[in-house]
Amino acid sequence: MRTAMTFMAYSAALSLLWLAAGCSQTMPDRAERMTRGYVYYLDGAGGGSLLSNWSGGVRDGLLAAGYDGAGEMFAWNTGGGVVADQNASVDYKRSKANELAREIQQYAQEHRGAPLTLIGLSAGTAVAVFTLEALPPTCPVDHVILLGASVSADHDLTRALHRVRNRMHVFTSEKDAVLAFMVPMAGTADRTSSPSAGLRGFVLPAGASSETRAQYAKVAHVAWRPEFAKAGDFGGHTDTVKAPFVRQYIAPLIMVGDTHETPKDVAVADGKVRNPDYDRWANGPRDSTVTFEGFQEVNGVKQPLRVTARLISKHPDRLVIERTYVSSDAAQPVRVQRFIMEAKIDPEEHPLTHPQAIIKELPGERVTIGGKSFGCRVRTIDCPASFAEWGRDIRCTLHTTDEIHGGIARISLQAFNTSNNLEMHSHLDAIVANQSVR
Repeated sequence: MRTAMTFMAYSAALSLLWLAAGCSQTMPDRAERMTRGYVYYLDGAGGGSLLSNWSGGVRDGLLAAGYDGAGEMFAWNTGGGVVADQNASVDYKRSKANELAREIQQYAQEHRGAPLTLIGLSAGTAVAVFTLEALPPTCPVDHVILLGASVSADHDLTRALHRVRNRMHVFTSEKDAVLAFMVPMAGTADRTSSPSAGLRGFVLPAGASSETRAQYAKVAHVAWRPEFAKAGDFGGHTDTVKAPFVRQYIAPLIMVGDTHETPKDVAVADGKVRNPDYDRWANGPRDSTVTFEGFQEVNGVKQPLRVTARLISKHPDRLVIERTYVSSDAAQPVRVQRFIMEAKIDPEEHPLTHPQAIIKELPGERVTIGGKSFGCRVRTIDCPASFAEWGRDIRCTLHTTDEIHGGIARISLQAFNTSNNLEMHSHLDAIVANQSVR
């Protein structure tokens, strides 16, 4: 079945090896690993061979994170180098995608229920999308990770997303010089002149049907943030396949089932502090949710907004939180974001721990959530710094309670958007919290 290079076939007592195409050598526990899940990695243009590929960081990062499945690098590349791979026709790439789709179906038949993951880098993201489109709806892929996507931002994902069981995570970076300057000259991997999705993400097709909107709600864009640099991702084209970044930010997204009900009590040292967001969620069970309703005002334009936060998975020193944003404007698509919350952070990374923050305690208040009244701690936060998640020049009134998972009962936030400098005001009240009382 599998003649492509393989990885994850490893034993703790043996070194990791890449296996050449057609080689019969396997590592001792590969058969067992294959029953627990499989990752198909699609390399970027110019890679995909034994001597030239970017797969090592993916392999090492997943293993370091404790991934216990198996996987392979599927060789779709032409062998002619970067230009030949990028310029290969859509028909060629779809033919390779059809091969992979057949292999995926065979794996799914042999290992029913084992989670399947597609990871694509650069031009490999086009083959990943084409593979999804080639699969029957009865054989969905559990997780899709697109890194440095050089597929066009306006490619209609409706058919592909029908074959995604959970989320399609699209990591984006406007600092990616390859996508910003080189791909516009060569054309995207799906052979258009449109901007690449890896810069700012996919866009909803014009006049999208309700079905297309529902499918696009599976897309979770993960924009580059300054803290990614600590894991080796400086926004460059292949930074997201470095082992530290894969371990810290990609592995938790596909290891959803590998949860720990009680995360480690991580010691704080080297100038680090406890992450208030991590602590608010850490004691809750997986799939805890809280839904907020209120409004968001951007440059004087006010719109109702509903936000649902959900605890996706728990790992020894980090959590994965998903937020879904639903606007009252029917023209706006549902927006999904996922956040990795580490147990310990630099103080400058959060408004509640930043050295320049001015925090004042106010008299406590009661907030009603789902018909039940909760006593809340009330604080105001003024912080002139910039935060990827919160914005810049924060002014916030925060109501918190330990009695609900997620901890926040009400938030009023004024800030400037860090990417486009728009002034934003938000006010949200928790209205529903499942597993509400701890």
